[in-house]
Amino acid sequence: MAHQAAVREPSGPATHHVVDSAYVKAVRKAGGLPVLLALVEDSDAPALIERVDGIVLTGGDDVDPARYGQTATAEVFRTDPLRDSWDVAVVLGAIQARVPMLAICRGVQVLNVALGGTLIQHMDNHAVPAAYNQTVHQVCVPLGSTLAAWLGQAAGPTSLGVNSLHHQSVDRLGAGLEPTGVAEDGTVEALTLAGRPDVLGVQWHPELLRHRSDHLALFAHLVTLARGRA
Repeated sequence: MAHQAAVREPSGPATHHVVDSAYVKAVRKAGGLPVLLALVEDSDAPALIERVDGIVLTGGDDVDPARYGQTATAEVFRTDPLRDSWDVAVVLGAIQARVPMLAICRGVQVLNVALGGTLIQHMDNHAVPAAYNQTVHQVCVPLGSTLAAWLGQAAGPTSLGVNSLHHQSVDRLGAGLEPTGVAEDGTVEALTLAGRPDVLGVQWHPELLRHRSDHLALFAHLVTLARGRA
């Protein structure tokens, strides 16, 4: 998934469709062929989804609280209603078309909002950008859970060290969503959709921890699911 960014060109400001290279590197390292989906019209989502075998819903700016019926607080950083609408269209389209999906950071928040959930608009001291590729805290991984399956942890361990670059998190769960990983302080860090083990959302950034086999495993599992669908 890509988002829009304003870039200054010699002729003046221009809008580019971009994605952080870490996502591309993680998918490629896991054996997949990454393709960027441009932010286009919501009605184009089904046609684009038909042409891919798996989706990574990437991180980015805050989801506009208006999407889940709230007024933005002062801590809401930056929003892009057009991207919110497009990402929601992709989530719903992928679920309907049964396309495997890994939703990351903002992605898991969009997944929750798309299915009628809400977000905590701000959490103090959760974002630790200086440790973007290091363990900041632990996430509980229940044995037999969807998260454990994606990690390939059939018999443990029961926790995973993750980074933390978010200041928002899941609050009320969307329809059909279930926690599959929780931080030590009770923050929901991973979600799955009931009856759909091919859909996983995580609050941390595994693409920045792709040097670790446990985090690269999430992308490898997505690639495996995508190949099965193809």
